[in-house]
Amino acid sequence: MEQYMKNGTRSSTYHLIATTSWLGMGEVATKDVFDWIATEPLILVASGTIARLLNDLATHEVYTGDTASSIECYMNVYGATKEEAQMEMRKIIENCWKDINQEYLRPTVVIPREKLMAMIKLSRVAEFIYKDEDAYSFSKNKLKDIVSMVLIDPIIP
Repeated sequence: MEQYMKNGTRSSTYHLIATTSWLGMGEVATKDVFDWIATEPLILVASGTIARLLNDLATHEVYTGDTASSIECYMNVYGATKEEAQMEMRKIIENCWKDINQEYLRPTVVIPREKLMAMIKLSRVAEFIYKDEDAYSFSKNKLKDIVSMVLIDPIIP
């Protein structure tokens, strides 16, 4: 399970997305900040874990058998049922949110709050996209309508 999580968070490209999202943030994107992210701090690991597990929970029924997921790994390692595995993934996600909040509230000199908040926002996006379904892979559902409402037909006060 541990090996799957290590590979799964990397293959989800979350680390890359989190890091490249900083490039347009101006002066706060210093060498020290990029050196810090290269150490894989807890907030990055927790955020990536949330994205990976939410994706697995949303796509498990759709792609069963195509590739390994955290659900199948947990079931195989611990002899658990699908429901028990899903419940455990939700507990891990909840604990990752606690880690993220703790890391955000910890005072730091090297990392500007804007960088930490960017990772929190990416985790929120993952929660939104994978809440009820895989809205990323099947974007013709609710995600398409929501993006249209925001970008094409915005409500202007």
